[in-house]
Amino acid sequence: MSFSSRTFTSTLVLGATLALPSLAQDEKPQAIRAPGEPVVDPNHREPDEMEGERVTESTFWIESMEEVMEREAREGPVQPLNHRLRNGRDGEWEVAGTRTSHFPHSGIHYVFNKWGDTRMGIGFRREVNLSGAWMVRFGNNGAVARGVQIVGFRNGQEVARTDWFRDLDEVPDFFAMNLDRVDRIEFVAEAAVGEAGWFGMDDLTFTDLSTGLEEIIDFEDLNHEDSLTGSGYAGLVWESGSGFSTEVDLTSVPPPMEDATAGTGGGSNRPGGGGIGPGGNTSIQSGNGTLPILLQNFNGTTLGDTGAGFIPPDTCGAVGIDHFVSVVNANISVYEKAAPNTQVVNLSLQSFFGSFNADPRVVFDPDSQRFIVASTDFNNKIYIAVSTTSDPTGSWFKGSFNPSQGSDQGKWPDYPTLGVDQRGIYTAAYMVGGSAQMSLFAIDKAPLVAANPSFGAITAFRGLAWGGAIQPAVHWDDAGGGYAVSYNSNNRIRVRRVNPPLSNPTLSNVGFVNMSNNWSSPPDAPASGSTTDLDTLEGRFMNAVYRNGSVWTTHCVGTGGRASSRYYEIDPVSLSQIQLGTVRDNVNQELHFFMPSIAVNSQGHAVLGGSVSSPNQFAGCFYTGRLASDPPGEMAFPFEYKSGSGAYNQLDGAGRNRWGDYSLTSADPVDDTVWTVQEFARTGNRWRINIAQLDFETGDCDPVKYCNPGDGSANNVATIDISSCDLLSGTTVELSNAPANQFTYLLIGDGNSVVQQPPGAKGDLCVLGGACLGRYAADIGSVSAAGTFSTDISNSVSGGPNFGIPTCGGTIQAGDTWNFQYWHRQPMGQPSTFSEAISVTFN
Repeated sequence: MSFSSRTFTSTLVLGATLALPSLAQDEKPQAIRAPGEPVVDPNHREPDEMEGERVTESTFWIESMEEVMEREAREGPVQPLNHRLRNGRDGEWEVAGTRTSHFPHSGIHYVFNKWGDTRMGIGFRREVNLSGAWMVRFGNNGAVARGVQIVGFRNGQEVARTDWFRDLDEVPDFFAMNLDRVDRIEFVAEAAVGEAGWFGMDDLTFTDLSTGLEEIIDFEDLNHEDSLTGSGYAGLVWESGSGFSTEVDLTSVPPPMEDATAGTGGGSNRPGGGGIGPGGNTSIQSGNGTLPILLQNFNGTTLGDTGAGFIPPDTCGAVGIDHFVSVVNANISVYEKAAPNTQVVNLSLQSFFGSFNADPRVVFDPDSQRFIVASTDFNNKIYIAVSTTSDPTGSWFKGSFNPSQGSDQGKWPDYPTLGVDQRGIYTAAYMVGGSAQMSLFAIDKAPLVAANPSFGAITAFRGLAWGGAIQPAVHWDDAGGGYAVSYNSNNRIRVRRVNPPLSNPTLSNVGFVNMSNNWSSPPDAPASGSTTDLDTLEGRFMNAVYRNGSVWTTHCVGTGGRASSRYYEIDPVSLSQIQLGTVRDNVNQELHFFMPSIAVNSQGHAVLGGSVSSPNQFAGCFYTGRLASDPPGEMAFPFEYKSGSGAYNQLDGAGRNRWGDYSLTSADPVDDTVWTVQEFARTGNRWRINIAQLDFETGDCDPVKYCNPGDGSANNVATIDISSCDLLSGTTVELSNAPANQFTYLLIGDGNSVVQQPPGAKGDLCVLGGACLGRYAADIGSVSAAGTFSTDISNSVSGGPNFGIPTCGGTIQAGDTWNFQYWHRQPMGQPSTFSEAISVTFN
């Protein structure tokens, strides 16, 4: 029987990842959908034109960053608290969330032991004959309990216990418990990781001996994420867990020795290498895109910084005129572009907005040249901040509005997205509670960027299909309205458009783009030392960009049993696919590429950044790219520019090893370079973000300085340059600003991987990762008293005449790209170091 509906408090998990909502009518129910199959909503009907609802209850204020920093200094930094870990909390009985509720026995609801507590009790308040329950796996691979046993009690004394039940898999199996005359039971789980092991339970079946009636608890009158513990649901006592004697040890697996190399190979920016291309059952050989050059990269916020106490970090960041702004759960930091290692702002989001909020996003609006930040308090507010100029260290207009109105009354916003065009700012949120769906909010931008800013009209479009989160685009050109994309099925993209005026906008359901290849939900990604695979989400779009008449977007998909990153370029007017490509590992057959984000510069060159891991590789950061002239659907083989340095195990209450939940790649409005901010695993079971600047070498003769060795000393970094890229003329590679009278020589390589401070040196070696690394050993010499040295690579001693290549043999050919860096000693017995590194394409 199903018990009548009761009132329960839904457990609020701070920084919660968005859950998939209930499916539309006539859609295949989640309970029977195949693992890895994307949730689709082809039957969700929306009007072609939709009138919005005016949002009331907004507040706003203006304050300078200096005022915020003074407030945080006065009140003290916000102490980080990992809201994704148990932090001493007992286990609870909880209804599975929509992202994890895939395998109930009946209906759409079942319960699980939150936090993986291995001793969970249920009291009946009377004697019953317990028949059994349907048991199912719960949690990611490596977190599922190895077995479950039931202990029966009567009047506080153990009277019986079952054998171990070990059939915890994706298909529910009936556990025949057959315990007579019990008034309380305990579920005892065999731990899978540390002292935790997750399981799910549905259709608990027993006979009440006082009435002789059989009762079945099927949980169908509850909502996702309702907490049963302490609720008295169905007249039973749902107890707190008692199976944790100490904190769960999530770092029990020792990490392997750290690898000094920084990349996965293939650091050359020449085409080739394989491994990437259109997904599905295509026979196209891929990897024929062009890899951008890594100009510089530096580490940013880490777990434990002020406010940054969340798992996952929800990594986001955007580049502007003179600064880069990064936001994570729950920290905001600002860096100077001219001195990228210089952090000029480091604050908690709580201090920034004056109250708790998280799930932050940031974009730079190329139209108004302002930074925009959005976040939520997981209650009844969405926060918006807009810098009053292009300088994010100055003053900001800040405000919040209540999205939980109208048909969203009683719901709360999760996973807000963010986009902008010439007229509006757009954020969409998953409204949690009941038959939740997405709502899209359009904010009139003109009042926000006026000389005396204020909130203008805020319009809500409610009850929209989930579709993997609605992603409004960052518009570089005026499309006449604001585009937003989501998926409609595993081969269709839904296009919506907010139509002006933003003082009274409408929403058009423009239509659907049929894609040339299907996709399936990605598997979670294994990583070295991770006892549970990293959560790759379920295929939601991560960001969207409108530029040169096209919308670009990207998400994680499953290919060949691995997580891969797919990108799309679509025409939102003709509703047609321009190109589709999939970044995947067809070479090593083990790398997983996930959490992708994409950006496009003014020339149509695209860069995609994300996370990479494998069973033998810690989670790190990768990028890849393509020129506008490259074959459609092609990107270069991805390059890991920042390696992970430790195992990562951060399990949430549902047994997921949380990673992400997003990243961002953005185009520089000044010089057309592209910046990406990504997450990597570091020692101590912590995340950290890394920010990288990238550029394409398109055949001109200007060398690209892609690596600053950053030796961390007071010494000035030696510079490097080349006299000519022309193979018909003599060419020297020149060293300047080096320590006088010290021993030096030139290195050449076809890769641009970075090894940070190799043994015996300070500073970074930046020419590894390719098939060739050479040293002009016979051209060694001493730096001049003026700090200079040069090597004639067109007629060198060790390389031979005609641009010889030392060690690797052969000669440099027109069209080749090679990377150069000087090694040199330091005076007074200090460790040796390196000059800058340059990448040169010869003609």
